[in-house]
Amino acid sequence: MIKLNISWEQTRYLASMLVNVNAQKKSNMIAPDKLFPLPQDVYLERGKPQSTEAEYKAFVDKLNKLKSKG
Repeated sequence: MIKLNISWEQTRYLASMLVNVNAQKKSNMIAPDKLFPLPQDVYLERGKPQSTEAEYKAFVDKLNKLKSKG
């Protein structure tokens, strides 16, 4: 299964290279993961925060309290 996924990943990468080479404008270029979805894309989730803003602020407050104690 892993070998099959890697093979599809390679195919998608090559296809995106072909699309990007023939693109007239930079705005027409496409990332490989945007060309067509694959099962392993679930694990990519780049750029998405893993916590909410409230959780982040709570963490920073907790960190600041620990720094002030030490």
